[in-house]
Amino acid sequence: NFLYLDLTTRRTRSQCKQTECAVVEKIAKLQLNQVDNGVDHAPIVYIVITALTVLDQGFARLQFGYDSEGNICGSVNRPRTKNQNKNLNLTDKKYVLFFDYLKPKTSKKVCVQSCPTKTLHSEAEYKEYSRQTNTSLCFYSLGPGEYSKDSCPSFPVYKSDMLLNRCVPQISEILGNNTMTLLKNNSFLNLQELKFSSLELYRKLPDIGYLSLAALLFTIILVVLLRYIAKLMVVLVLILSSLGSIGLSALLWLKYSDLRQNNDQTIHSMPILEIEMQSKTAYLIYSIAMTIFTVILLLIIIAMRKRIGLVLRLFGEAQKAITDMPLLLGMPIITFVFLLLFLFYWITTAIMIYSFGEYEESDIELYGQRWAKKSFSRFIWWYHVVGLVWVSEFIFGCQSMVIAGSVSKWYFTRPKSALRAPICTAISRLFLYHLGSIALGSFLIVLVRIPRYILMYLQDKIKASKSTIAAFCSKGCICCLWCLEKFIKFINYNAYTVIAIEGKSFCASAQKAFVIVVENSLRIATINTVGDFMLFLSKLTVTALTLFLGIYWFKIPIDDPLKNIHQIKIFLLPLAVVCVISFLIAHCFFTVYEMVIDAIMVCFCEDCRANDGSAERPYYMSSSLKKFVDESSSTQIIGD
Repeated sequence: NFLYLDLTTRRTRSQCKQTECAVVEKIAKLQLNQVDNGVDHAPIVYIVITALTVLDQGFARLQFGYDSEGNICGSVNRPRTKNQNKNLNLTDKKYVLFFDYLKPKTSKKVCVQSCPTKTLHSEAEYKEYSRQTNTSLCFYSLGPGEYSKDSCPSFPVYKSDMLLNRCVPQISEILGNNTMTLLKNNSFLNLQELKFSSLELYRKLPDIGYLSLAALLFTIILVVLLRYIAKLMVVLVLILSSLGSIGLSALLWLKYSDLRQNNDQTIHSMPILEIEMQSKTAYLIYSIAMTIFTVILLLIIIAMRKRIGLVLRLFGEAQKAITDMPLLLGMPIITFVFLLLFLFYWITTAIMIYSFGEYEESDIELYGQRWAKKSFSRFIWWYHVVGLVWVSEFIFGCQSMVIAGSVSKWYFTRPKSALRAPICTAISRLFLYHLGSIALGSFLIVLVRIPRYILMYLQDKIKASKSTIAAFCSKGCICCLWCLEKFIKFINYNAYTVIAIEGKSFCASAQKAFVIVVENSLRIATINTVGDFMLFLSKLTVTALTLFLGIYWFKIPIDDPLKNIHQIKIFLLPLAVVCVISFLIAHCFFTVYEMVIDAIMVCFCEDCRANDGSAERPYYMSSSLKKFVDESSSTQIIGD
């Protein structure tokens, strides 16, 4: 019976399982106030929603379309009004015609027998066309040759093609009378450049694949070299950040002095502040703020200079951990596959939910329509949106838990030759004991993120109201919620590491993780500033190398950019795709590197707290970290 590496109690698996079951029960209570042997009901609710959308005629509405009153085209529909006493047979009307093709969501729409085969500019042309084809493009109370402004589309009615049972106007018909306007506005030239750029993107797909492999190679090389160039990068980061802050402060004060001497009284809307004031007043505020920031930064660098050695040693330990467990670098790929499968399921179900449910007559007429979806379908939609955020965070939380579990087992295993399948062990523990903890941690993020999204949605409406106080309060709330979300994510990952070490429940582990963060604040601040910035520079390095290789690969004529501006524009889209892909590849790998460092940091802090290096309580850390502890003890910086 394997014992968890709990440095104080060393509880067994059975004790850990009981704790995690209690956590799962709490999550179930949070969702539906029901407990069923500790099983979370969210997956069951998702399955029920999917089953409802499949059994409902929502798929038929999606496939065949429906009119403004909710009648499905190409089928027999039940009565929808008090005056309608028989089923509406639309089996011969299989296509949806939008009265306003520019606003398909709010436009009136009707089921028609066939899409317009010619462009109609007037009522007379419509009546003649309707009689010749014996078809009607109006609502069902009007027959062929009859026209009413309220029940028929406005003119012109463009010649249309059938696409997914919808009548889509032909672009040539729409642009026919607007060609000169497009040319005058230079829109046609931009459209052609976009067209050629898109074609070039399609032609260069194999080359983009090769460049993506090159970005992967650059990333792996940089991950290996990072252990050896970390010290140089740290020194460069500290010097450049210090000089940059001092230089920017000096420039702002010089600008303020110049404006003051010239007695500049002009009023501008200043960036960041987003208020109108005199330029010299704004630059005075900028200068004071930047000076305060520079002083704080220099004080932090001075205070943390003796802890920079810990950052360098942690980079070395992370390199050793990745060398011993190279499959950790493949965790983002597994996470991406699970996330892709979930997004495919979510999008499919979302489309089904969009067309789910019967229509009911509304008391309010909107855009000429008196029909609205029943409230139940809207409830399902909101549950589905919340589920997107929750399950996505749950998947990322599982990745964090596996990495934390693998690293903690690697750290507390002596000798390292005794290490056996740490990643598989971490995955098995995750599914057996820790799913409840991950669900609770991800749910806390949802509780903060959803209100922030709602406030961001309402912010535009608040701006339209021109209420300064409301706009200020909304921005403040959004900022506070964003900070709170980042803090919860930070505590969550540290809590997952404590769970992996001790097997405690989420709440107990989060409490202990918070204590660890507070007691080692300067150490963690050093790692989260200097270390994270180093990793960000590494991501930019991979992106820049891939960009330069792409310019050479595509043979882009950059020797005379003004002369070859149109050729360069054509290659902008493929190059942009290459840069995005290369940055994402580097981000995935260096995010794992960052998570490994953070997990080792928590293990190191817990090792220092529980042990003293004596024969009775020996350290688990490596000789490199022991050397740092000895040096820190002599200078009294072992604790923050």
